[in-house]
Amino acid sequence: MSDRFSNTTELPIPDENAYRRASGGQANPSQGQPRQQNPNPQNGARRSDVRNVNRQRVNPEQRTLQQPQRTVNRDARQRLGPPPEDTRPTMQVRRASYQTQLPPDDQSEPTRTVGGRPTYQRPEFAERPPKPSTAKTRDEQKSTKKKRKRKKKSCLRRIVTAVLIFILSLFAIYSCIALLAIKQLKYEQTEVRNLIVGAAEADASVKNILLIGTDNRTETDRGRADTMILLSFSSHNNTMTMTSLMRDSYVTIPNHGNDKLNAAYAYGGATLLMDTIANNFGIRVDDYICVNFKSFVHIADAVGGLKITVTDKEAEAINVILESEVNAIMGDDPKADFLPSGGTFVLNGKQALAYARIRYVGNADFERTERQREVLDLMLDKMKHLKPTSIPSILVKALPELSTNMTTGKLYLKSFELPVKLLYYDMQQLRIPADGTFANQTAPNGQMVLTVDFDKNLQNYLKAVNDPVVKPAETAPANQGGAA
Repeated sequence: MSDRFSNTTELPIPDENAYRRASGGQANPSQGQPRQQNPNPQNGARRSDVRNVNRQRVNPEQRTLQQPQRTVNRDARQRLGPPPEDTRPTMQVRRASYQTQLPPDDQSEPTRTVGGRPTYQRPEFAERPPKPSTAKTRDEQKSTKKKRKRKKKSCLRRIVTAVLIFILSLFAIYSCIALLAIKQLKYEQTEVRNLIVGAAEADASVKNILLIGTDNRTETDRGRADTMILLSFSSHNNTMTMTSLMRDSYVTIPNHGNDKLNAAYAYGGATLLMDTIANNFGIRVDDYICVNFKSFVHIADAVGGLKITVTDKEAEAINVILESEVNAIMGDDPKADFLPSGGTFVLNGKQALAYARIRYVGNADFERTERQREVLDLMLDKMKHLKPTSIPSILVKALPELSTNMTTGKLYLKSFELPVKLLYYDMQQLRIPADGTFANQTAPNGQMVLTVDFDKNLQNYLKAVNDPVVKPAETAPANQGGAA
């Protein structure tokens, strides 16, 4: 029998005949008679009396195994009242025990029967064991600190790893775009140099790149150098100097005698032009980029145009140049993109090119070089904030029209240096020959040329790339308090 019903109490079973005799009544004839069979065999055998005393109940499993289920015929039994206490037989009644909740060694006293009713003695529950101490030993504290440090290091390591992955991804994307752009350029190998010993010493802190704007109409026609601007990046004073070289400067061209500076490009290309500059002006130049009309127009359009203020005469000259040559080179209508009058406009690529080629308005070629430097300055400023949507146009249209002598590796390094220098270097402009360092003369062939004082112009150039830039001081505020 299970532990749950281990505690039993003997309860008396009522004896009806004894009660009747005690109360002066007649005995029940059915009391003490043999068990009657159930007249209804479908419901099975039923118990018709309750004379069977000291009956022990068994659990349902044992009952099904030992004997079939029997029920009491409640119709054959009539309760007339309880019999006297001294004559009541007892039977076992199962009660739920608290002892199942206690450990085996701490059993409570068995229940007792007092006055015909069972009384229970509440078991004494065992005291709860004391909670284990939460105090940590030094070893546990050290291990906890180590775990915290490991967590912090792991979090920091994850952050650093994520940042490195992001930087490497940007580096990879930028490298792919830079290499793709470099592959679009036309590479021209530098020819044999013809330099005078000691004429121009190289300065490792100054990097010079010669921008050559050509006026060739076809790919086979070299033409003369229409624009010559020397970009000097100096780490002495963190400056980028744009130096315009006047094309009418009378110079000595190696193996070609004396002529204008722009004729050197027509005689021997970019290499001869760099040698001529180095031998006459004393400025060492090793790298160049040639820009033709088409590439200039595409670059200006890619950066979104250039905002320039023009006069009425300049607007008229722009329209003349557009009609005479620029529209024809670009394959457009001769009357396309005319300006109505002077004013401030966002010039597109063709209009900006025509503006840079104006020669007979103002102070002739001197003012022309100022316009060229203005256009280049605006274009470089737009390149600082170049939109990603402009890159495909530059890659497809502008870069294939450019040519250079710089190798792929050198251009790849320049692609990382130039953006930083454009952002953080101070911009300054210079012109060679400067005012007071030249004279107008007529060459033996009858052309008007500029005779140049090369030493003075070299000193002006070295001062610009070596001395700190003197920025204009801010105007002092007026007397705010007023006179007393």
